[in-house]
Amino acid sequence: MSALALFASNAIMFGVILAQAWYFHRRLRRLEREGDRVTALYIEQLQRQISVQQRDLLQLADRMERQQTKPMADGAAASPYKQAIELIRQGMGAADVAHRCGISRSEAELILSLYRNNSTS
Repeated sequence: MSALALFASNAIMFGVILAQAWYFHRRLRRLEREGDRVTALYIEQLQRQISVQQRDLLQLADRMERQQTKPMADGAAASPYKQAIELIRQGMGAADVAHRCGISRSEAELILSLYRNNSTS
């Protein structure tokens, strides 16, 4: 093989390698840009989720604050027994009343027996 043919084949190989390097470099740049775009979209989505959770948390805190101040304003009307009497009058069963009002089931059954048919008390 002549030196010129060897030089030409090496030049062609070098050109192919250079073209591949250029192609892979461009592809890498494109993937980096796409990755940056995907990352930006992901960050935006996370920011929206955080905003929603912050709003929900503020609403929950507000609701909790209102519930904590309500018994002080209502006085006796906020007692679990008054609430149990009202629920019994609405037809709720003793087990459900006990669970909802935080009283024992026997207390709920006693209230049920006292107020089931007596709607004037």
